[in-house]
Amino acid sequence: MNRHELLRDAIRTIAQRAGLEQPLFHLTSVSRDSAGMFIMQTQWPQGRLMCEKIAQAVTGFPQDPYTTCIALLPDLVDEIIWVAQRDGPDPGGAETAEPNRL
Repeated sequence: MNRHELLRDAIRTIAQRAGLEQPLFHLTSVSRDSAGMFIMQTQWPQGRLMCEKIAQAVTGFPQDPYTTCIALLPDLVDEIIWVAQRDGPDPGGAETAEPNRL
């Protein structure tokens, strides 16, 4: 799985855990390197709720309720992926204390 797919799946997982069955969003990669900066676009009204729920789960996620376009810098991308993996079933049976740097 590439970084874009990991992030997309992680956002979907966090939103679904928060009660949004079909979260609607679009990710655009804006990086030319492997660091992985993305723009996440949502639609009103569900986008606001989705962003609020992600901000509750992911410490570094922006909490501005009046935007539908969020820049996801590499460290935030790592944190989102880590939170989704940390809170889900762990196939290896062990949890990690630090986010994996992809």
